[in-house]
Amino acid sequence: MSFKSIKAAIIGCGRVAWMLEDDPLDTKPCTHMGAYRSFDAGVVEVIAASDTNNERLRTFGERYGVEGLYSDYRTMLKEEGPEIVSICAWATDRHRMALDAMEAGVKGIWCEKALATSLDEAREIAEASEAKGVAMIVSHLRRWSGEYNKAREIIDDNGIGTLQSIVCHFSGSLLHTGTHAFDILLWFLGPAEWVMGEIEKAAGKNDWETPEDSGGRAFIQFRNGAYATIHAEAKAYFFFEFDIIGSNGRIRIGNNGVLEYYIPKDSRYYTGLKELYAETFPEFEQGNIWTEALGNLINSVNGIEASRNTPRDGYMALELALAIHESSRSGDKVYIPLRESKIKVRSR
Repeated sequence: MSFKSIKAAIIGCGRVAWMLEDDPLDTKPCTHMGAYRSFDAGVVEVIAASDTNNERLRTFGERYGVEGLYSDYRTMLKEEGPEIVSICAWATDRHRMALDAMEAGVKGIWCEKALATSLDEAREIAEASEAKGVAMIVSHLRRWSGEYNKAREIIDDNGIGTLQSIVCHFSGSLLHTGTHAFDILLWFLGPAEWVMGEIEKAAGKNDWETPEDSGGRAFIQFRNGAYATIHAEAKAYFFFEFDIIGSNGRIRIGNNGVLEYYIPKDSRYYTGLKELYAETFPEFEQGNIWTEALGNLINSVNGIEASRNTPRDGYMALELALAIHESSRSGDKVYIPLRESKIKVRSR
């Protein structure tokens, strides 16, 4: 089956949109535009972009030969009629942009994370995409990672026994970084039951109704009986890691090449006792997560496969982040699903 080339556009021309392609240390592609360029123009082609920073917009257009450049994304949507839109603007603007893109008739949206900054916003995006039949992925990119898919396969195949707990570390910001982690926890463990947490006090204004996107710490109980502890205080370095403990093994996975698998064997030191020893992590196929994500969206638009990270997934990851804020405010555990949350977090 053949399909005509899909017209795409980008809203927000900052780092994640294209600028990180100039990082000499990063694996390429590592941005939305890099992913689009990894496909042949006969599959998908970026025809337009918008940004309120005219200099950055002009530089983007010159770099990639994109002529449809707009300071107003609504004008771009109306005049260019893209079929796929990447939303790379800050989280505070994504809700309105996603709804406007759907209203303009797009068939697919690739939205950065967090999906939104409040539950009401995220719910409205999810409901609109379902009502209008718009394919949508949220950029929790570990869903497309070979390492994380293999880790989940090991768990599902009883490779570490009954999954009991996950210790999760990351560097601050419960929405901007944390929704990546919460999405993985939900993917591995299923629905959460309740959350008990405390946020860090961010520098500057940090009131209860519209707090800054700070870090914090939390305990999350899941409905399957497993639990997770979150350690997300601000740090002077990047850190993102899971220590996954089962009744018969352990997986450790994170940034900087951390990928470990342990199973119990007879102890080298104590007769009759078993201890965990490292095994070679099973082989897996590893594509580029950006290319894989875009390919999933293109296939979703063409009706070939479902989105691996839907707005509903994005909603639930955001819900855990906001539940920590709610628990910190009340000083008590907060049950999931949240019945109501009026907190709106200022996140990038």
